[in-house]
Amino acid sequence: MLLMTWKESLSTDVNSIDQQHQDLIAQVEKFFAAVHGGLDRRQLLAGLDVLIEMVSDHFAHEERVMRNIHLPTWTVHERLHRALLEEISEFREEVAMGSNERSAADVEHFLNIWLYRHIVEEDLKIFHHLNRD
Repeated sequence: MLLMTWKESLSTDVNSIDQQHQDLIAQVEKFFAAVHGGLDRRQLLAGLDVLIEMVSDHFAHEERVMRNIHLPTWTVHERLHRALLEEISEFREEVAMGSNERSAADVEHFLNIWLYRHIVEEDLKIFHHLNRD
């Protein structure tokens, strides 16, 4: 299950981003609970589609905020977003074609590690940028 829970220490100081992070964590947790409960391929694809859309919308919003606040590293951040979306989309296509070589546990681990690292190592740069002296 999800290793990460929302804590105030993860706050970017941008309410809309923080709320989206909380929603994303909750959706990933819901998805993993469903996976562990047993899903057929159609249900797994539907769950992945929801996550991909949610992540894509969140990334677009976050990138707008980063540009608006003139975060110096926003282009690097944007590339990281594209790489994650590509990896999740690739996994979704593998599931759709029946050629998925990664287990649900592999995806769970990847999303847990990536989500935590991305928020802590990348998204908190927004907080530091907004609160610089």
